Amino acid sequence: MFLSAYLAILSSQFPVDARAGENKLTQFELKVNPNGLAFEWADTEESLRGQVTPQPVRAGRSLTISAVLQPFAGPDFDGPLTFSVRPLNELGSTWTQTVSRKKGERGWVAEVTLPEPGEYRLEISWSSTHHKVVRGVFPVSPGGLPGWVTWVVGGAAILIGLSIGLWILFGRKESDSH
Repeated sequence: MFLSAYLAILSSQFPVDARAGENKLTQFELKVNPNGLAFEWADTEESLRGQVTPQPVRAGRSLTISAVLQPFAGPDFDGPLTFSVRPLNELGSTWTQTVSRKKGERGWVAEVTLPEPGEYRLEISWSSTHHKVVRGVFPVSPGGLPGWVTWVVGGAAILIGLSIGLWILFGRKESDSH
């Protein structure tokens, strides 16, 4: 009993990240690039690269997560990858999908639509020499207007501008002065 109390006191002194199981070696950072949010992670056995598109990620709109897992030695990894997404400060996954690599493709791809804005944790897991889980955090912006509304408003503005221009050019009649 004394030992368990001692261990409880010691573990309460760890930084919050260590108590929550947040090992810096299993984290990756998502960085903005022209194609979306890119991430890279590696250990001594393999490297994982991928991206989340489109950028910015918007609530209520579909996003694509793609990843490529390359071992440093030995045959290519052919097993499934599991993608999980959840709000940053919540437990349990909002969405989880296990994806097998399709014939002739180099990587794994999954799509998800997140309902609310905020920060989300992306976890990617697989089993090669042992079970591995890596994670990173990315922002989701408010949804905004649907894309078709932008096209309708833009098209209407162009038509109005064109109509006014044509009216000015051809619609004026010069009045005779008396």
